[in-house]
Parts: sequence; structure tokens; C-alpha cells
Amino acid sequence: MKIFYRPLAGLVLATVNLSFAHADDPVKLVDDPAYSWTGHVDLVSKYILRGATTTYGTAPLGNSGADAPESNRPALQWGADINWKNGFYVGYWASTINYSYSQLGKSYSDRNITNFQHNKSVENDLYGGYNGTVGDFTYTVGLTGYVYFHGTHSDALETKLGVGYGPVTLLAQTLLRDTVWGNSGDTYWTLNYTHTLPYKINFTASLGAYTYSKQGKYLGTTDTLTNTACAPGQSFVVNGCFSGGAPKDGAFRHLILGITQPIGDTGFTWSLTGIIGGDTRFGYKQDNKAVVGLSYGF
Repeated sequence: MKIFYRPLAGLVLATVNLSFAHADDPVKLVDDPAYSWTGHVDLVSKYILRGATTTYGTAPLGNSGADAPESNRPALQWGADINWKNGFYVGYWASTINYSYSQLGKSYSDRNITNFQHNKSVENDLYGGYNGTVGDFTYTVGLTGYVYFHGTHSDALETKLGVGYGPVTLLAQTLLRDTVWGNSGDTYWTLNYTHTLPYKINFTASLGAYTYSKQGKYLGTTDTLTNTACAPGQSFVVNGCFSGGAPKDGAFRHLILGITQPIGDTGFTWSLTGIIGGDTRFGYKQDNKAVVGLSYGF
């Protein structure tokens, strides 16, 4: 049995390891003062998304059941960013995943599918927007598109709005379409703090929470394929009604504490991230975990 909810990725903190993959100092590959271009390739010990360390659903199934985390084994990640001096930016981020969004999506209409390791997916995040300032405050507006190689009913758009003051930023990301990993209107909130320590160590803290839209095509209390209501205390999760908890209006999701440090002038950066888990949309407490990573920026 597979129970699944995927809270979206999408900020350039897209992975729960806080995108430690990015180079500390952007390297201009084009002699143009109007913009800078950076890229990165990363290896992380796990791909844990937005505090979902253990399970999304009604049992501690783990990744083997197309469940959290996105990968419970080492994952390869990569991406690139372009930032213009006028405030506009675009970027791309990707990660391997240890199960198949194609199989997961097909299981909505074919309840006999049980092999979620066939045709494992690759997540691709395409994002862009504008960063500006008003007095001492900063702000950002943008969009993130999620496209999955080997995915069904999983592609979507998400808005991003944020405001910052000094080292603190508040971000809200809202999903615009029902998918097998979220409902239209689901909003991911983060309060983030960054600080540079001695020896070029960068410290980041992220406090995360969710507000949820309770009923969607693939997640809720009604099997929208058969138009059948789930029993009291059950939730509909893509391929059936399961006991264990009804959807919540919102939940604390995580406290993430992380450090990164460049390894001399090699272009490599190491990272260590501690995740204090909160609850999923079904009220399932997540375990505390640690993630280590090694990144190469160019």
C-alpha cells in the first residue's frame, strides 16, 4: 500500500538541504556586467523535501512505497542560475528521485499498480522572477514550474512571494494546480535566516509550515475517480481511501539548520543539514534527520 503527499519544492531552497549546492562566489562566464551566471552539480546523502523525512501517509512506509523522502539513498542534483543586475532572474534545478511519479499518477486510475520503483523520476524545477528593494526592505515575486521526467498528473506551477529585512526573509509559495503531490491552493511558508560565520562558513535556518486546501482531485476525503466519500477518519490519497487521519488545515513542517563551507579554492563546497521534523497534512510526525552533501560550483 502506498500513501503519498508531495509538498512542492521550488524555492531556490528547493531541496530541504537548502540548495547548498550553489557556489559561494558567482563566476561570470560571459564578459557582460549586466548579469552573472552560475552552475552546480551536487551529491547529497538523501533528498528530503520540506521536512518530509519519514512518510506522508498512514504508515511509516518510507521511500520504498513511493513515499517520503524523495530519495532515502544518495541523490544526484544539478542546476544553473542567471541573475541580472536589474533584478530579474531565471534558473533550473533538478534531482533524481527513488520512485516513479509516472507509476504514482497512473495508480489513480489503475488501482492494480503496486510497483512504484519502475521508471524512476527526475524532478526538474524551472523558475524565474524579480527581486527588488523598497527602502531597507527587499521583496521577490516569481513562479516555479515543476516538470517530471517519468511523471503523470505531477507537473504544476507554483507562485512565490517574499519579503526580507536584513538576514531574515519570509516566503510564501502557493500551488496552482491539483497534482498527485498537492492540492491547488496549498501554501508553503518559510521564515529564513542566514549568517556568515568565521572561516567562510555560511549558516542558514529555515522554519517551515503549510496551510492546506483539504480537497483536491488526488488528495482529500473523496475518491474523485468514483465520486465516493471516504469513511470518517479516512483520507483519499491518489489511489484509495486509507485509515489514519483526515486532512488538516495546516501544520508545522520543519526547522532546518544547516552550514556550508567552500573547500579552499577547489570549487567544491561541503554541507551539513539538520532537520527537525514536523507533521504532514495528515498529522504524521516526521523523524529528525541529518543530510550531508558535496557540491561543485562553476
